[in-house]
Amino acid sequence: ESTIPPNTCNNLAIPILEKTGLIAGKDISLAHCPERILPGNIYYEIVHNDRIIGGVDEKSCQLAEKVYKSFVKGNIYKTDIVSAELCKLMENSFRDVNIALANEFAQTAKNLGVEARKVIALANKHPRVNILNPGIGVGGHCIPIDPWFIYEVDQINSKLISTSRKINDQVPANIAERIASKLRGIKKPKVLVLGASYKVDSTDTRESPAIKVVKILKKRGITVSHFDPLVSALKYPKTLLNLCLGKDLLVVLVPHKIILREIKRSQEEIQRVLSTRTILQF
Repeated sequence: ESTIPPNTCNNLAIPILEKTGLIAGKDISLAHCPERILPGNIYYEIVHNDRIIGGVDEKSCQLAEKVYKSFVKGNIYKTDIVSAELCKLMENSFRDVNIALANEFAQTAKNLGVEARKVIALANKHPRVNILNPGIGVGGHCIPIDPWFIYEVDQINSKLISTSRKINDQVPANIAERIASKLRGIKKPKVLVLGASYKVDSTDTRESPAIKVVKILKKRGITVSHFDPLVSALKYPKTLLNLCLGKDLLVVLVPHKIILREIKRSQEEIQRVLSTRTILQF
């Protein structure tokens, strides 16, 4: 069970196994099940999600199905091994493409001087439209990586996938530019940034776009204090209000519930101590 490029089992796993003299599908069974879990909700999803099982032969599928049926309450679907490998990559590529579309819409809305989320909410009133909300980029160990596995095996037919990846990789730079624009005219600007994980209410910082935004801001000569109450290495050393003292701008890149609660509790005092009087939330 993992996420692997198409034909990994055929071109890598089976040749290694068959060096023992055993033949896959005859002497030894082999099956692949794509990983389908949400960090922070792993136990529930392992048990309740539908699962895809791809085997080198029917017997391999049946044996793997028996294992998964011992704990999975969702449906189990059997297929060939390459289809199982490709399935997970399609799932995450689909999500990445839709996120890229939302992020493109956000840039267009910004250029036209309108608020992207409001326009998207109006567009979603259509019964067959469900546009995602734009964000600060794509993070985690799956969506930013998995689409490239499809691109690697079929570059000619993966133009939309590769373009979407490039669009989403550009978003942190766009966000950094929006932050910098709020600081123009301020000498030696100082910013307090909250949120470092790759998604809301998570401790996971892998491929985090928030961290990329902070790095870009620092390269531009902006002094950045970066904290996240859920990430052990970045927890507040003092109260949020005290952290805002001497800062020009407060930026919330990852709106954890705990962050929003603290801001709501002291919003007037926080805005009073910021030179721009501005809290920028993404």
